[in-house]
Amino acid sequence: MFKKVGIVSRADLKEALEKTKEICDHLLQRGVEVLLEEEISRLLGRPQLGHNLREVEMDLVVTVGGDGTILRASSLLKRPETPLLAVNMGRRGFLTEVEPGEALKAIERVFAGDYLREEYSKLSSSRTSGERFQDALNEVLVSSPLPSKMLRFKLYVDETEVFQFQADGILVATPVGSTAYSLSAGGSILAPSVKAMIVTAVCPLSPFRSIVVPMESVVEVELTKPGAEAIVVIDGMIQGRMGEGGRIKVRESEHRAVFIRFQSFYSRLKNRLLFTYKGERDG
Repeated sequence: MFKKVGIVSRADLKEALEKTKEICDHLLQRGVEVLLEEEISRLLGRPQLGHNLREVEMDLVVTVGGDGTILRASSLLKRPETPLLAVNMGRRGFLTEVEPGEALKAIERVFAGDYLREEYSKLSSSRTSGERFQDALNEVLVSSPLPSKMLRFKLYVDETEVFQFQADGILVATPVGSTAYSLSAGGSILAPSVKAMIVTAVCPLSPFRSIVVPMESVVEVELTKPGAEAIVVIDGMIQGRMGEGGRIKVRESEHRAVFIRFQSFYSRLKNRLLFTYKGERDG
């Protein structure tokens, strides 16, 4: 079933590269075709395994890093629905699934069919001209290119103006993204099974409670401050700029992200975000 496996790894962490080499060797011994990013293949001394992953289809991708590595891998996939198995070599790694010491065991479970398949919605965003940005797994953010520079926005849902406000930025997040920047900005957590997106303002001047809207809706953000400029950031990467009167439309993408799981969302939530401190007793 998984005959062609890609590996996306952090390149700045020695431990991540060592784990990537271990996973690579394990898969090669299994007779699996392994594809590495070109930079990683050079760092590991395996240039023959290097590929532009945007140009090849894979049956499975193993990420070795944190949530940032997962977001990067998601943007690289030629086939967006390629399953991801995430090994945590980051700090918190909420989206990751297994710790480094369990990586090889997890791979064997995948090949044995002993896993859960979890699908996540992604967001499509575009200008009113029709120019489309890269799909977002986490969020679409419109913010000032300068720190502490407040902007003025109008928010529309399904062509109805909902709110006018001033803030450092505004983001539209998926349920996956609700545990990331949106959460840090005061938004609520959405379970992956909730078919909705959450709209959260970043440092608003006046009180702004996050709004949860159906995934079938279309959210529009308009920049209204005279002479202002904003940047459009998709999953932490700047994708474009917009000026006064510019609008960004956000809706559910036709593509989805697929993750290999061994535990439930609520277990990950407890273990990685809602920490139980040493010395505490549950219940």
